[in-house]
Order: sequence, then C-alpha cells, then structure tokens
Amino acid sequence: MSTVQAKLPAGMRQIGNGVYVSGQVLPENIAALAGEGCKTLICNRPDNEGPDQPSADTIKAEAEKHGISFHYIPVGHGGISRDSIDAMRKALSEAEGLVVAYCRSGARSTHLYAFSRP
Repeated sequence: MSTVQAKLPAGMRQIGNGVYVSGQVLPENIAALAGEGCKTLICNRPDNEGPDQPSADTIKAEAEKHGISFHYIPVGHGGISRDSIDAMRKALSEAEGLVVAYCRSGARSTHLYAFSRP
C-alpha cells in the first residue's frame, strides 16, 4: 500500500464522476486528500455522534489550511430532509475538483448524494 493510500480515510470509494464517500475523516487525512486533488469536503455526520469523533469545526479548519472548501450538511438518525438534499445539491453544483463526502460509514453520504442528483 502506498503512503498516500494509508493516509486516506477508511472505506473511501468512488460513487460518481469525481465524487467519493468515506467513513469519518480525521485531521491527519486532510493533507493526503488535498494531495489527491480533493477540493471539496462535505461532512454528513452530526457532531457528537460518537465519542472519538473530531468536530466538524476541527475538520473544517484543517481543510481550509489545505485549500479545501468545507460544507457541514449533517444527516442524523431522523433521516434525510429536503433541506439536506438541497444543501448537498448546491454544494455539489459549486464544487471544483474531487469531492469527498463523509459520515460514520459512508452510507448516509451515499444516500444523500443519490437523492441530490437531478
């Protein structure tokens, strides 16, 4: 495994043209994502969902250091709302370069991406 791959988020997989999903992104993943061309990072995991989870603000600050735009579109256990779909659609339409959306496992990000497609 290459050094870059080892530093990418767990379970990262492509779900669309230039769109990837993954489990929780950690601050130490950001430099590797930037190196792979990620320009937009979308957090679909609500803060405080897990005890070891870094906050969205922590990830945002690290992303901004690397020139990555950050969007916080949390999807809780209540499900995906129309507002979340609209926010995801807007974030994707404004994105340049590769996009990585994340939650705990990547499942909510995958579903939100599918619902936000035209």
